[in-house]
Amino acid sequence: MPKTQKVDRGMTPELIGILGVGVALATLIFAATVPALRELRRDVGDLRERMARLEGLFEGFTGRQPPGETQ
Repeated sequence: MPKTQKVDRGMTPELIGILGVGVALATLIFAATVPALRELRRDVGDLRERMARLEGLFEGFTGRQPPGETQ
């Protein structure tokens, strides 16, 4: 019965190349996503501010008090 030997090829140049491309792609995706998330957060903050102003304007026209406030 022939014995089977375990072959340890280690880090082949092909594997190193594949890992390098994977890391480069992950870096590009991360670098493109972070500024977009910051911009989205800023836009959401601006929208909240505008909604609060609009709500105050609407309450001024109708004479309605905000929830939780009494005269």
